[in-house]
Amino acid sequence: MKTPKVLLIEDEGATLFGYSRYLSKKGYSVKAAATIKEAKQLISTENFNAVLLDLNLPDGNALHFIKYILNTEQGIAIIVISGITDVSTAVKAMKYGAANFLTKPVDMENLELILKNSLNVEELRKRESIHKRLSKKETPYFGVSSQIERILNYVQVGAHNDTVILLLGETGTGKGVLARWIHEHSNRSNGAFVELNCSSLRGELLRSELYGHAKGAFTSAIKDREGLIELADSGTLFLDEIGDMDMEVQAELLKTIEERTFRRIGENRLRSSDFRLICATNRNLAEAANDKSFRSDLYYRICVFPIEIPPLRKRTEDIPGLIKQLLISYDYDHFPLDLDLVKNLCRYPWPGNIRELRNMIERALLLAQGKPLTLSHFPGLENINSSDENDSEKTWNLSAIEKHHIVRAIEHFKDDKNETSKALGISLSSLYRKLESINNPVNA
Repeated sequence: MKTPKVLLIEDEGATLFGYSRYLSKKGYSVKAAATIKEAKQLISTENFNAVLLDLNLPDGNALHFIKYILNTEQGIAIIVISGITDVSTAVKAMKYGAANFLTKPVDMENLELILKNSLNVEELRKRESIHKRLSKKETPYFGVSSQIERILNYVQVGAHNDTVILLLGETGTGKGVLARWIHEHSNRSNGAFVELNCSSLRGELLRSELYGHAKGAFTSAIKDREGLIELADSGTLFLDEIGDMDMEVQAELLKTIEERTFRRIGENRLRSSDFRLICATNRNLAEAANDKSFRSDLYYRICVFPIEIPPLRKRTEDIPGLIKQLLISYDYDHFPLDLDLVKNLCRYPWPGNIRELRNMIERALLLAQGKPLTLSHFPGLENINSSDENDSEKTWNLSAIEKHHIVRAIEHFKDDKNETSKALGISLSSLYRKLESINNPVNA
């Protein structure tokens, strides 16, 4: 654990000074408040690991304040220190969530021992909670195709090494799922898996998210804040859509990767973080590096172990298994599926890949209302496939089918691009690129 931060809530100056001086010498970071009001202000702006709480304060009895603290700050150890020796008060404090109850005068060595034990208990609870969450996760289904088998061989090699991995592929192919799988099968699996979509933030907001900031670094920085790089210490940092990262942040990230050091925004202190980096993008970074829309030095640094995930249309033998696994995850039990339905789903090109497949299956289950799935529960697919089979005057290739489906989706959602992109399972920027290709086929 990093330097534990302790909040002392005590209105007696001499007692406050004694606690603060002793704990500071023992390596704790100590802040003090003389009233409940002052304590609330500190808790709202800073994160604490423990609270030493006197019950009788100038603005009221602090017994009910215990619940407030626990509701505001998760995983915090509260030790009540009071001159009240009544057993019922101690019982109430423990029921409200206090870790320990001590009566004055307090032996300092005993206080420090109890504080240390309480912090260790909270740390164990956090780890147990993380372990339970991880143990509930099922192994994702990737497929049975030769392409997926080859990719899984690659990621197993990557998982057992600490090298930077670059996942390449279209939107919705499962790069995020694969990144988490690599983390969970690596020697850093006990550390945090921290992810960030670089396309959702720009400039200083992206820098702040990555590197954190000091209190007062800018107008809305009301307290010190850890960045994701700091949170990923001993774990894995997953940067999705790294191809959309600002050039200025790219330069800073390159230095961080090389030196494993960084500074929070508005802070001079140099910090370090031992993180494993996994990146993902749907862009061709080699071309982006050539046309200088992506830093070539960063590209070469992250392209140490590239793994390209093929789109779903190029591994159709995986589609039936993916469909089954997705239906099982939604508690669907009407098996076997209609063979014609599976064939039709395999013919569709899935421009949004697995994400679109998931969205379409979820929508079909809503339409089916508990009954077995049929082609009628997948609006749009029946017309595409009938045209594919019966219209001899048209050449229906995958590109034409994709364009046809996008146009139908746009019409269905009355030109609402946000809803259309969500339904197709592709990003808004990808939808705009595809629409540009449809509207201007000569320039595409």
